[in-house]
Amino acid sequence: MQEKKLPAPCPFIQYEEKKHGTSTRLWQGCPTIAVTKGGKLFAGWYSGGSREPSLLNYNLLVESKDGGLTWSTPLLVQEGRPNDNIQVLDIQLWMDPLARLWICWQQRDWKTRLDKPNHFSSWAVVCENPDADTLSFSAPKYIGDGFLRCQPTVLSDGRWLFCAYNWLHGDYAYYETCDNGTSFHPCHAGKRLGKATFDETMILERHNGSLWMLARTTGVGKLAETTSVDGGKTWSDAIPSAIPTPSTRFFLKRLKSGRVLLVNNNSSTARNNMTAFLSEDDGATWSHSLLLDSRDTSYPDVAEDNDGTLYMVWDRGRTTFKEILITRICEADIIAGKTVNPASFQCHIISKAPVASSLPNADEIIDNDKRWLEEINKTAYP
Repeated sequence: MQEKKLPAPCPFIQYEEKKHGTSTRLWQGCPTIAVTKGGKLFAGWYSGGSREPSLLNYNLLVESKDGGLTWSTPLLVQEGRPNDNIQVLDIQLWMDPLARLWICWQQRDWKTRLDKPNHFSSWAVVCENPDADTLSFSAPKYIGDGFLRCQPTVLSDGRWLFCAYNWLHGDYAYYETCDNGTSFHPCHAGKRLGKATFDETMILERHNGSLWMLARTTGVGKLAETTSVDGGKTWSDAIPSAIPTPSTRFFLKRLKSGRVLLVNNNSSTARNNMTAFLSEDDGATWSHSLLLDSRDTSYPDVAEDNDGTLYMVWDRGRTTFKEILITRICEADIIAGKTVNPASFQCHIISKAPVASSLPNADEIIDNDKRWLEEINKTAYP
């Protein structure tokens, strides 16, 4: 069998204030967060060009050594390859069970149609010692076709599940690794519910051993759910869950306490009311909740440190307020329905870009992106 030809990975480069600074950003959003064994925080998001998508998009990585109160200038920037019509987008951070930091990202090949393999591809680099003063990363690792935009799930049998979706078939998709990320095997989950433009998914392993997948939907007003009772060999067809969604990303994970955390826009129509929920019964009911942010927000991601502190990030007004926000809380805050821990805080700004009218060359960037998108749409979509 002929070996599959892979696209070249997009490069990581040094940050340049004049090129990548907040004063140049027409938009920014889709943040992600990770916390190391030593307590260092990393956050990432993407920006660049006039919008998403753009061939000028880039990913950013920053760090905090004081629990999220202050943040560094970007440690790394990752750019696409505009000359090859390759876009880079959606950085995703994750700490694996071996205490390694994964920086995952997505590449979009605009020379390939949306309904073909390689239109989207998922990649990663791995840092063995993220608490070191100087970070060192592995060579880029190809995960597979598709779009990975949620943290992986670690199962009790040692498998890691990377939920990278695509539009190549009618099922939800993910990748499985049984060797700590050395190799990846593509898997199918349940039949999709409706025709989602994007269907970010996350998987929870329940106490009874079943796998519960939740998925973003479009036009349904609820997250989709599908279940496997045989370790992922077979899955039920997706049905609407009881959890409202306005068609956006969410976060789902079992915490160290054993409770299940869900962070979601608590609305079926609008990206507002970002709320943290806790379940004592594997997601059957959500007995505790805390409103985190009632404003225009999206794309939550969460990291839990050694003592159970929860670090949550999301964006606010990607093209308007252009804020990347962090909240630091604990389970006691969610159970109380209000902040009771003196160390907790909500809606602290990691990064904020100015309004578009104050940015230099904004009109030129917008015009260039418009011309590119008009040209590329002639061939990229079915």
